[in-house]
Amino acid sequence: MNNITVINNLDDLMALPEGQTTHATIGAFDGIHIGHQALIRRTVETAQAADAIPAVLTFSNHPLSVLAPSYMPPRLTPDDLRVRLFEDLGLRLIVLIPFDRAVANLSAEVFIREILAQRLRARHVVCGYDFQFGQGGSGNVETLSLMGRQFGISVECMEPVKIRGIVVSSTKIREMVTQGMVATAAEFLGRPYSIRGRVIKGFGRGRHLSYPTANLEPRDDLLIPAYGVYAVRVIIDNHCYNGMMSIGTNPTFEPQHFSIEAHVFDFDGDLVDRTIEIYFIQRLRMEMKFDGAEALVEQLRRDEQYARRFLARPG
Repeated sequence: MNNITVINNLDDLMALPEGQTTHATIGAFDGIHIGHQALIRRTVETAQAADAIPAVLTFSNHPLSVLAPSYMPPRLTPDDLRVRLFEDLGLRLIVLIPFDRAVANLSAEVFIREILAQRLRARHVVCGYDFQFGQGGSGNVETLSLMGRQFGISVECMEPVKIRGIVVSSTKIREMVTQGMVATAAEFLGRPYSIRGRVIKGFGRGRHLSYPTANLEPRDDLLIPAYGVYAVRVIIDNHCYNGMMSIGTNPTFEPQHFSIEAHVFDFDGDLVDRTIEIYFIQRLRMEMKFDGAEALVEQLRRDEQYARRFLARPG
């Protein structure tokens, strides 16, 4: 099994090659931050040593969308990006299933016996220090270790990854992105925070100001950084451009409306209806209201100079 396999239905796990086993890690994995990456790399390492398939069991929707919808956070990573990152980290089996009431109501024992042992054929599980599973979160690392022995499953628990004494978590990264702290969020993610979306037609104000913009229509469930202007990198047809992005309500103009607009440096072309990806590198400033178009253009020139200098830095 050399190529990556993505399974979206637990029943399809029964199609694993006869005699083939897995080493797996389990979780929501929203963001796939450096803590998640540590779990995944360890899973791949142990699987390779045992000639097993390195696997992940995760969900296509956040568990809170079922358990407590009003508390469900916006996502850091859509599934297509998660699959790409899983593959880059060396996983070869991705079990990406819906988290529904049937899954939520599985007891810890049934989850271990029917999902991990019988279907996933796991022989080793790598999990985080705060891992919980089973109905009502009844199972934890200790439960998995004790029950797993009955089915020949060993368990390895990894300690949290910290940066400057702060535990790396998806919750902490969401806080950073929401506050516009995208450079710090990148440290915790191990890469710049990004959003991907289709370009829609805007009002055309940017072109009249000599700063044409691509107006992004993001996915509603993805986290959008705080209002302001950012230095960004823009992926268009697998080519990377530098640029700057404005997020906010365009307070200098009426009527005001929320928009996500990227000005791509050294690019001249129509991006409407094309899908682009934006990597947030640094917040340049907060959103501001100007006395008019002339004052706004002056500030945009300063923003561009700062963004170009910042993005030209090595690394």
